[in-house]
Amino acid sequence: MITGYNTDVEYNARIYHVQTEDKGTSNPVIESLIYLGGEILAARRTSYEDLLPAGLDPKALAGRLESQHQRMVLNVRQGRCDPEGMKSFGSGIVSDRGFEEVVLDYLANEFGPESLQITLESPPRFEEGMHHEFEIRARGELSALPVKNVKVSLRLITPVDKPQTLVEGKTDAEGLFREVLTLPTLEEGGAALVLQASLDEDRVELKWLVGPGSVEG
Repeated sequence: MITGYNTDVEYNARIYHVQTEDKGTSNPVIESLIYLGGEILAARRTSYEDLLPAGLDPKALAGRLESQHQRMVLNVRQGRCDPEGMKSFGSGIVSDRGFEEVVLDYLANEFGPESLQITLESPPRFEEGMHHEFEIRARGELSALPVKNVKVSLRLITPVDKPQTLVEGKTDAEGLFREVLTLPTLEEGGAALVLQASLDEDRVELKWLVGPGSVEG
């Protein structure tokens, strides 16, 4: 089982050392430290006590260790720990690429593809027999940058009919997918909407209940 990470990161002609370790179940904390020349510049400590009651899952703990370590490494890469302060965008970079491209290339090279994060932007709730402006946003889990070309499919599930695909498409350059959605009036039973989003091997599924329509007086 992985109990920690140690990474040397170069930024602005300096070598920073990033260390992340599990302090053990007697003190269930993941501790990350950033060193420069033996001096601690930054620290982050997060508890994983919530994983203990059901029995510690080694994979869940390893995932948290890696995620926190990656975030601290990214902080160094972005200049957040530079004793001289963060540089202005583009400082010291001879490149036509934008900052988002630089970050995405770094994440891809160092840690592999990011996991998808899908959030519902609109509507706040789904109601039967109503028109909705349906909008979701796709981001990278670590960078929070938009992810384009994510395949999107939204299906209506009821206890009396076969699943019905309502909308399909892909996210745009801003990581957004928008569509006008009309939900039918339900004759009996409840209903749910199931969103499936995928990019390469990464897949996300979200579900929402469909409530009764608003009554206008």
